[in-house]
Amino acid sequence: MNPLWTRRSVKWFFLVGFGVPWLGWTLRAVAGVSNSPIATALFYTGDFMTVGGFVATYVAAGRPGLISLFKRYFQVRASVPWILYALFLPFVWIGLATVTYGATHGGVGRIAPAGLLMYVSGPALIAMTTGPLGEEAGWRGFLLPRLLGRYSPIAASLILGVIWSAWHYPLYYNRVFASIGGAANFTISCLCFSVLLTVLWAFTRASVFWAIILHWSVNVTPGVVGAVFPDIPQPDGGVGQWLRVGFLVITTVAVIAMVGAGRLREKLAEARSTLDDEAIDADRRP
Repeated sequence: MNPLWTRRSVKWFFLVGFGVPWLGWTLRAVAGVSNSPIATALFYTGDFMTVGGFVATYVAAGRPGLISLFKRYFQVRASVPWILYALFLPFVWIGLATVTYGATHGGVGRIAPAGLLMYVSGPALIAMTTGPLGEEAGWRGFLLPRLLGRYSPIAASLILGVIWSAWHYPLYYNRVFASIGGAANFTISCLCFSVLLTVLWAFTRASVFWAIILHWSVNVTPGVVGAVFPDIPQPDGGVGQWLRVGFLVITTVAVIAMVGAGRLREKLAEARSTLDDEAIDADRRP
C-alpha cells in the first residue's frame, strides 16, 4: 500500500481538481469580470473537481475503476431515512438558527409552507450544476475512500473538510476569507458538512449520488428557509451566521451520537469493500 499523498492518482486529482479551478478563479479575480459570459465560464471551472475525480480514478484503476465510479455517481438506491437525511437535514439546523434569530429580533412572524416549493424552483435546480455535480466525484467519489484507508472516520472527514475549505479560497478570497471570522465560520461549516456527508456515504454504500443531493440541499436550503419564514430578516453576518454554525455543530454531534462510532466504522468498512475496482488502497497501472 503505497503512501497516499505520493500516488500518481492523488497528484492528478490535485492537478486537475485544484489546478483548473484555481487558474479559472484567479483569472476571474484578476480580470475583475462579473455578470458576463466570461465570468460565468471562469466560475464553472470549479466543476473540474468532479473531472479531477474521474481522471484520478482512471489513473488509479483504469477503465474498471472509471466504470465503478460512474455507477456510484448514479447510485440512487437508498433507504427512506437516508433519502430524507440527504434532502432535509440542512433544514433542521438552518431552520432552528433562523427561528432563533427571528425570536430574538422582533419575532418569527408568518410561516409559509408554500416556500418549500423553492426546492424545485429554477434557481435551485441551476444550483445543482455548480458544487453538487461539479465537486462530488472528486471529494466523495475519489478522495474520501482513500482517506478512510489511512485515518479514522472523523479524522478523514476533518482532513477532507480542511482541504475542501482551502479549495474555495480563490473564489471567496475577498468575501468569506476577507476576515478571520468569515474564514473560521466557513471552515467550521466545511468540517461539519464533511462529517455529515461521510455518514451519508457510509449508509448509502458509497453513493456519490446522495452526496450530490445533500451538497445541493446545503446550498439551496437557506433560500427555502427564507421563503418559509418570510418575516424573519436573513442574517448576512455576525450573530446570525454564528447561530447557524452553532446549530450545525450541534446537529453534527447529534448525528454521530445517534449513529454510533462503532456502527459508523462498520458501515464505512462495508462501503469501502465494494470499491475494489477503483484501487483505493494502491494505484494499479491503468
